[in-house]
Amino acid sequence: MPSVKQVKNDIIYYLIRGLIAVFDLLTRPVAIMLGRFFGEVAAIVDVKERRLAEENLKKAFGDTWSDMKINLVARECFTMLGLNAADVILSRKWAAKELGDLIDTEGMEHFDDAYAQGKGVIGLTGHIGNFELMAAWYSSVKKIPLSVIGRQLYDKRLDQLIVNNRLRFGLENIPSDASAKRLLTILKEGEMIGVLLDLDSSKVSGYFAPFFGRPANTAAGPVVIGRKTGSPVVPMAMFRQPDHRYLIRVLSAFEINNTDDKEGDIIDGLTRCNRALEELINYDPTQWMWIHDRWKSKPEAASGVEQSMKEEGQSELQL
Repeated sequence: MPSVKQVKNDIIYYLIRGLIAVFDLLTRPVAIMLGRFFGEVAAIVDVKERRLAEENLKKAFGDTWSDMKINLVARECFTMLGLNAADVILSRKWAAKELGDLIDTEGMEHFDDAYAQGKGVIGLTGHIGNFELMAAWYSSVKKIPLSVIGRQLYDKRLDQLIVNNRLRFGLENIPSDASAKRLLTILKEGEMIGVLLDLDSSKVSGYFAPFFGRPANTAAGPVVIGRKTGSPVVPMAMFRQPDHRYLIRVLSAFEINNTDDKEGDIIDGLTRCNRALEELINYDPTQWMWIHDRWKSKPEAASGVEQSMKEEGQSELQL
């Protein structure tokens, strides 16, 4: 007999499949309207997550933003999630040209210069804007060999839906618990790895580094690998514009220090990564996923987290 959890997962899965079937029949303007509607409803219904978003916004901007602005941005965060989800669903039917026609770029010379070095590129981003379609654009439109690191969803069926769309656009999907050897190989071959570095997870090794002025547990794997390979880190994000086109903003690249102070190099690299993510989020705060508990882990628990990074061997490179 199925467990309550399995029944719940089945209901969610078939509801999502039903939504996908509906979106497949819609034009993009209508799908955008529906995505906005679902996002606005979620902001009203999901009180717990909305309050978490408000708390996180207060941590980041509380000294400079009014409560009204914080509440409005928290609600708009849900709307953006609904809009971006609509486009991800629609993209299942898009060819590369359709995707390319929706996207403009700014600062792409930073990526081009880094990629031309031939040492591989670590594409740094977070859950900002439409990160799924940004990866698809690099692979199918810009024709950059790109592997993305993704944590498997709780339901393997839902996870496969996402993975299949990534594969359709020519991306290689790498599970977050994959061996670091594969990532090292990709970078040594001069290719690109896409990483989302804005989650607090106890399942990966990390250090505490400042994020909006507060210590945040930050996965260290990409920085450890970048230190070993000398691959430049290129911060980027793709933002929805008022006319529902997209803009990919690329910031200046940087390399991870490789000195005798390994731990210091890693922490410095993570600090620079978080600083770049802050700059991208500040471009349009409504487009970051404030519903994630980014500061869940506390520095007093750091000893156990950091200790795992001090141990030599393959485990320290796990993402």
